[in-house]
Amino acid sequence: MKGFKNKNVNLIKSQNGATLVVIIITMVALAVIGIAIYSLTYTASLNQVVAQRAAKAFYIAESCVRVAASEYKASANKNATLVSLHNQTFPMPNNQGSCTVEIYPYWLYATTAYNAGVSPIIIYLPGALPKVDENSDEPLVLRADGLLKIKKAGSTTNYSPAEFSAASAGTFSAASGTPVTFTLSSPFTVAIVAGDLFYLGYKYTSSSTAPNAGDDLVLNIPAGDTNNDTAKIFPSSKGSIFVEAGGAISQYSYNERIISSGTVTLTNIQAIAGAPTPVWPVTISNTAPGTPIYMGKSIGFRSKSEYGD
Repeated sequence: MKGFKNKNVNLIKSQNGATLVVIIITMVALAVIGIAIYSLTYTASLNQVVAQRAAKAFYIAESCVRVAASEYKASANKNATLVSLHNQTFPMPNNQGSCTVEIYPYWLYATTAYNAGVSPIIIYLPGALPKVDENSDEPLVLRADGLLKIKKAGSTTNYSPAEFSAASAGTFSAASGTPVTFTLSSPFTVAIVAGDLFYLGYKYTSSSTAPNAGDDLVLNIPAGDTNNDTAKIFPSSKGSIFVEAGGAISQYSYNERIISSGTVTLTNIQAIAGAPTPVWPVTISNTAPGTPIYMGKSIGFRSKSEYGD
C-alpha cells in the first residue's frame, strides 16, 4: 500500500561550476501495523544531463528512506534505532553522492522512572520534533492544555491520560532523542518506568455529520488556537489517529489533513488493517470540552540526497 507524490528538487552550483542536484524525499510510515506509505515530490524543468543526475539523486534519496524504514522495522529496540538513524549521512560508493536521513516520530518514550502524581516529567521523541507539514522546515508547536496517553509494554490496560498545562521541547541529542518537558496539571495516576510510550492528544468537537469508512472527519479547531497548532499536530498526509470515547479506543488512518477557517479535515477515514475493529461512525462530541483524539504511531522519514560533479 504505497502512494507517491512529487516534491523538492534544488540545483546548486559547486565551487568548480558543476551542477549539484539536491532532492528531498519524505515518507510517512504507519508503524502501528508496519506498513510503509511513501510521499515523494519531484518537480523541475531540467536539461537532459541534469535530469539524469536528478534521477540518480532521486534514487539515492528514496533508497535511503527505504533503508531507514527497514532498519526500524527489523530492530528490537525501535526507539534507539530511530535515534541513531536521525541525521545519519550515507555516502555512496565512488563519490557518487550521499544522503542524510531525518526522523520525525509522533510518539514519545520514557528513559527514566517517575512515581505516580509527579510533575513535571521529561520524556523523549526518538528523533526530532515533527514539521508542520512535509514541505516545511517549521517544527510543530506543542500547544498547552493537551493530553498524554501512556502505553506500557505488554499491557492492554487503558490508563487514564495525564493533562498538561505546558510543553517545552529541547535540543536533539544522540543519546536519547529530543527531550520534551511536560508540566502536568493532572498527573498520571500510575508510575512511569523506562520504556513506557506516550501519545499526544487534544480534545476536539465536531459540528459535522459523523463519518463512516471512506468519509471525511471534520474537527473544530479549539477556541483560542489562533495559530492552528492543534490542527497542524496531525501529520499532513498518510497519518493515523486514535479516538477515545465511551471507554473504547478506535484506531483510524486518513489520507490528507486540510486546514481551513476554524476546522481541520482528515480525508478518507479508514480502519487500520490488523488493529481491532473501530467504532463506526466516528462520533465526536459537538459540545466542549470535546472528545479526546490522539496522534497514532506514525513516523516521518525525510531523506535529502545530493548527486553531482
